Amino acid sequence: MANVKKWEDGELWVEIDLDLCNGAGKCADVCPVGVYEVVDGKVKADTIGECAECGSCQGECPNDAILSHSAWE
Repeated sequence: MANVKKWEDGELWVEIDLDLCNGAGKCADVCPVGVYEVVDGKVKADTIGECAECGSCQGECPNDAILSHSAWE
């Protein structure tokens, strides 16, 4: 079973499969509003309420660890 963490703020949300996340931080590098940060080798999205819903994070994740987000439903 996947180790999935969900961050949400109202209608904004993101799920990250922590088993797939290798902490590369590409999502953090491309996020225009700084939603993501790498902590202890895994990505966190504690400021998901700031998300611009651009989809860059999901497109850049090399392991497809970002599972879903309100912008792509």
